[in-house]
Amino acid sequence: MGIMTAIELRSTTWDFTCKTCAVIRNVLLGMWIAMIAFGESAGRARAAAELSRQGYHEQARNLMLDQGRIK
Repeated sequence: MGIMTAIELRSTTWDFTCKTCAVIRNVLLGMWIAMIAFGESAGRARAAAELSRQGYHEQARNLMLDQGRIK
């Protein structure tokens, strides 16, 4: 009874690697979403800085404060 068959070994190994791949996939997906969010935030900051430099202070302020309402 203590000997595992090849099918049982393959099944347990497959379950382990599938779980490991799922964890790695979720971590990579989270990192990708974080990079996109950072890029968007940096882009908004640059746009607001340029608007402010050109004298459009109210529009720059609205751009930075309305982050929840992306149009």
